Amino acid sequence: MNVNVNADVDVGMDVDGWESGHRAAYGCGAWERACHQGGLLAAWYEEQERGLDAPAPGRFHARSGSRAKWPWGSGPHTVALLLWRAAHDAGILVDEILLADTLRYCDPAAVPLADGPLPDAARKGGIGVGSAGSVAGVRHVLQNHVAAEVPQPRPAEARLTLGYRVREVLATPDWEGGDWPATLVLVRQAMRRADDQRELGTWQPTARERATWARVGPDRRPADEPAAPGDRPPVWPARAARLADLADALSADADTLPPDSQGSPGPLAQVLLAAARACDGLRTSTEEVGRLWAAEPQAPADPASWELAHVPPALRVRTEETDDLLRAVDVFLWGLTYS
Repeated sequence: MNVNVNADVDVGMDVDGWESGHRAAYGCGAWERACHQGGLLAAWYEEQERGLDAPAPGRFHARSGSRAKWPWGSGPHTVALLLWRAAHDAGILVDEILLADTLRYCDPAAVPLADGPLPDAARKGGIGVGSAGSVAGVRHVLQNHVAAEVPQPRPAEARLTLGYRVREVLATPDWEGGDWPATLVLVRQAMRRADDQRELGTWQPTARERATWARVGPDRRPADEPAAPGDRPPVWPARAARLADLADALSADADTLPPDSQGSPGPLAQVLLAAARACDGLRTSTEEVGRLWAAEPQAPADPASWELAHVPPALRVRTEETDDLLRAVDVFLWGLTYS
């Protein structure tokens, strides 16, 4: 007997409002968001199947085996279709669905996805609509992401949403789709090259370049504004937002510096641009978590627990290491000013 996964659908759901909510939150429609997030989940799984990288401590890895071969209409397309349907049925944003809830759509006895609501792209034939067999075939992809919830220090009542899992995957250092440590390395390499060129005399900093620390010293934190009574926002969003703002400041300042003899960014501009890219990598997660905090009907009583439920440990580590890097850049710019 079929499992009716649509039994709790609100037939009066405002589809236009649902789509508008996605565009306001993500700048794209529900199907585009599901494709982006579903493609990322499938790509992470494929990489683990190939075994390209050594396991990182505390990271869940999928079972080993040959690389998955996705026929048209299955794999990433089917994962995206599952995510879209789960969000549609619940009347919530794609990122807000609980990953564990998607597994019921993979039950061999479930009503085929093609028999229910579909995104316009599917109805127009723009994608292959997976059969019941292909839907069941992507269960292992979703199951591996669901299982990744286990070893994390999160509040017991917090459940794994798609948005949380994507933020976690993108902050996982040993995944080629989000290798942020390599970005930090590029900043340190740029600082070493600049120091070497200055010592060799091939780069002679201008007065404006020497004054960069005074303009954008990245380790200077703004004074904390007094919080309203009972208003205690979580710590991470403010730290990450400061880094995202620094990305803009560093990039803008780099554009004002003189180019090298080839018309390319000079040694100092290369340092600033590399540091800006490292900071900018936190922007998307910062904006997403900020929207979640703003959407709370009232400030949570325990902001620290709220943060644990929405900011993965890997993302906090990325933020801390980016902060450490910015302190090194600050020392570099200070030395350029006073050497």
